[in-house]
Amino acid sequence: GARMLAGLPSAEACLVVSGRAGFELVQKAVAAGIGSLVAVGAPTSLSVRLATEHGLALYAFTRPGRVVSYSR
Repeated sequence: GARMLAGLPSAEACLVVSGRAGFELVQKAVAAGIGSLVAVGAPTSLSVRLATEHGLALYAFTRPGRVVSYSR
């Protein structure tokens, strides 16, 4: 939100969430033009499909030294 209020490009933003990468979060990130979404928990199959269709980089199961890429 701060990036958008400052007039900075949202495509360079990274949305980080502490839970699952559900469809609704991916849908909101796509609508806002966010470039990537990083989640601690698992993505749903629908969220992976939506992220892939819209070019949203989706990463999940993030831990120190580990990340799984689902979409780029």
